[in-house]
Amino acid sequence: MDKKLLQTQFSMQATDLAESFRSTVGRLRVGPYAYAPDMTSPEGPSTGGGVQALQHLRLVPPQSNMPTLVVGHVNPRDRVAQLRTLEHVDAICRERFKLGAPLDAAQYQTFLQSTQGFLAACGMQVTFETPPTDLLAKGGGAAAAPSMAPPKSNAGLALGFLGGLLMLALLVAGIAWYALKK
Repeated sequence: MDKKLLQTQFSMQATDLAESFRSTVGRLRVGPYAYAPDMTSPEGPSTGGGVQALQHLRLVPPQSNMPTLVVGHVNPRDRVAQLRTLEHVDAICRERFKLGAPLDAAQYQTFLQSTQGFLAACGMQVTFETPPTDLLAKGGGAAAAPSMAPPKSNAGLALGFLGGLLMLALLVAGIAWYALKK
């Protein structure tokens, strides 16, 4: 039997919202590890008239040995959503894992803007949640623990330079070959 036939109105709306989120914002990837945005769906056929309608927004890692990051929540019944700032997600990671959030700040900001736009288009009032001061105090500040993100490297720049040099060498060799053939 089709699961949707057994769902209540609130449960169906929440499931549809999660599916729409996955098919739009869920296509983004948040680096440097390519986390996939996701929204949870109700687990059962009923949300108790919307009382249990809270859906979590999370970033799901590409590998199972990495942490899933809860980055906000949506309440379809009340038409409100809260998104966590990068500082909030980072403070939670530092408290739980003793390492900073494995996210790129610019990509996370793009994700937040996309999510905010999606939720606003769905009629949600979106607010941003900053870390509570007690959580910041526990984490000891951003410099206290390293980040889970890979270290910045100039390897890409070096590879790009070498690739360009190789292309130039091939171009010169091609021109020389063409000139000798004439």
